[in-house]
Amino acid sequence: MKTKNALSIVGVVAGTFGAVAVTGPAAQAATSRAAGAARTTVYTETDAAAGNEVLAFHGDGTAAGRYATGGTGDGAGLGSQGAVTIADGGRTLFAVNAGSDSVSEFSVASSGALKLLGTYRTGTGPLSVAVHGNDVYVLGQNTVTAYWRFGSTLAQVAQRPLSAGTSGAAEVAVTPDGSALLVTEKGSSTLDVFALDYFGIPGAASGSASAGQTPFGFAFGRNGTAVVSNVGPGAGGSSASGYQVRHGALRTTTAALPDGQTAACWVTVGPDGRTAYVENAGSGTVSTYAVGSDGSLRLLDATAVSPGGHVGDATVSGGALWILDTKQGLIDDVALGADGTPHASSVVTSGIPASAAGLAAVTR
Repeated sequence: MKTKNALSIVGVVAGTFGAVAVTGPAAQAATSRAAGAARTTVYTETDAAAGNEVLAFHGDGTAAGRYATGGTGDGAGLGSQGAVTIADGGRTLFAVNAGSDSVSEFSVASSGALKLLGTYRTGTGPLSVAVHGNDVYVLGQNTVTAYWRFGSTLAQVAQRPLSAGTSGAAEVAVTPDGSALLVTEKGSSTLDVFALDYFGIPGAASGSASAGQTPFGFAFGRNGTAVVSNVGPGAGGSSASGYQVRHGALRTTTAALPDGQTAACWVTVGPDGRTAYVENAGSGTVSTYAVGSDGSLRLLDATAVSPGGHVGDATVSGGALWILDTKQGLIDDVALGADGTPHASSVVTSGIPASAAGLAAVTR
């Protein structure tokens, strides 16, 4: 169910019943969301072929600017996770330019405004970017490119091919301990692990068959567990899998655990690492999974939230789950309870282009 802006909800409840009435989990989550929205800025990129831009919005839906990346998109939507990434505790933003084979770096002001620092060459068709300290990694159609940061400058130090070549790469991320890169490849249903040396330089790809069909997005939860979405074979065939990377090797902690939804693509995890949110693009729903201390997954609610549309890239910030919906041209937010339970969703802003990709947020 979609609702009006959380600030309006809280005002009506308080005005009608008095402040003491705001005691239930949903009302408390709405209050927390309203407070977080006032301090949150959300970012997505247009991926426009005529000139890529990062769009910024305050949590209350007001525009916070449009910022040219200095590159171009491909205009078609990227089909990836991590096209826009926040680093340095919210002080830096990276965005990929799929049309011009480059990645852009911005500084982030306390107001949420961006300043372009530089645009740098990547491999072919960049899709996803990950940052660990001063190491930056960009996933292209068939490579991972590694950079070192020197101030506001990136220097390329390595480029490695994926194990399955050009096979529908979807996301790159650094394991929480900084020991390896993990990459999903949709076309070959493969997961690649790249061990990182002391200097953050990746070795050769070690490919493993995915436990589920068509692995797409992922995020890390408790004890370094990667929660990976599996698009699946068709309607109602989606699932999520759990993995851990130890000493450069991939270990499955949970095989394909179905959620009965369609086209599970994007994944984000709450701040405590205990709850994973899987966005099902085909169903217009969000499924929740519990992440155990041993890396096991447990389905909590297959349809925890049903915003409709094309539920896409997502992020958790400021007590809310923020969701990109390119079909309806919206960014939604979902109030989260103290235990991570999602409550009603509301529309933050509209007019987002259908080609938009990536979603990231900063809460001050």
